[in-house]
Amino acid sequence: MVIESHGLAKTYRGCEAVRDVSVRVPEGSVFALLGPNGAGKTTTLRTILNILQPDRGEIYVLGTRSTLLASRHFEHIGYASESQRLPERLDVARYLGYLRSLYSNWDVALEEALLRQFDLPSERRLKDLSHGMRMKLLLVGALAFRPKLLVLDEPLSGLDPLVRDEVVNGLLQQAQDTTILISSHELTEIESFTTHVAFMQDGRLLIQEQIETLRERFRNVNVRLAAQQSLPAPLPTGWLLPQVAGHQLQFITSDYRDDQQLHASVREHFGAVSVYAEPMNLRSIANALMQDHNRRKAQ
Repeated sequence: MVIESHGLAKTYRGCEAVRDVSVRVPEGSVFALLGPNGAGKTTTLRTILNILQPDRGEIYVLGTRSTLLASRHFEHIGYASESQRLPERLDVARYLGYLRSLYSNWDVALEEALLRQFDLPSERRLKDLSHGMRMKLLLVGALAFRPKLLVLDEPLSGLDPLVRDEVVNGLLQQAQDTTILISSHELTEIESFTTHVAFMQDGRLLIQEQIETLRERFRNVNVRLAAQQSLPAPLPTGWLLPQVAGHQLQFITSDYRDDQQLHASVREHFGAVSVYAEPMNLRSIANALMQDHNRRKAQ
């Protein structure tokens, strides 16, 4: 594992921002840490990189405990965040020249290729860059030394669709041999290239797995009942957000295997029915998980 945490916890002013988070990021993966604002994603990333130290738990990054990470380790770790500060008095060339001096493995040819790809003018002062151009510059600085691990904190937030496409394409073209850990709430944009996902809410990790297995086991289910009924109890634990209105039952199943198994499960609780199940995209799955988490918390 490129990143592995066990029981990670971090508290701010008596509020537990991260609670018992255990994450495993496989080598070569594009691992998306997802969740709403305030879920604990940024705190988790900063703790992984030893920007913050955990109150409890252990983290290993590239085989080294996070609290022992030194400059030689950071030569293999790239980082870019939407909230990252830049020395605004410098221009693009001087800023990259400063970064170049910090990395013995900096690839000047790659730097120049990225500048051309992102259409970044070397003479432009950082204070005059748009938000999208600043994000592209941060990616140049995070990619030009060919890191083994690239950590990105909300890199697509606030970008217009065209710039998002540029950032995603540049990221995928230049980071093919790099493990990527990306936090985001822009689910539509990252779904096409993510290999693993984890969902956070209220500082807790709700789920983590390969995106393909996640898609396979989640279905949006609509059922036409033979007669009006209310919800029986108990229902299968894998049914999320069940609701019935007249002859119509709707729920999300998180343990779908095949139509035969699903139909049998519905008939067991409701008798003769007509069942229709459809696949769900990442945004719909995330919304279902978060709504179910909020419902259980309120009970």
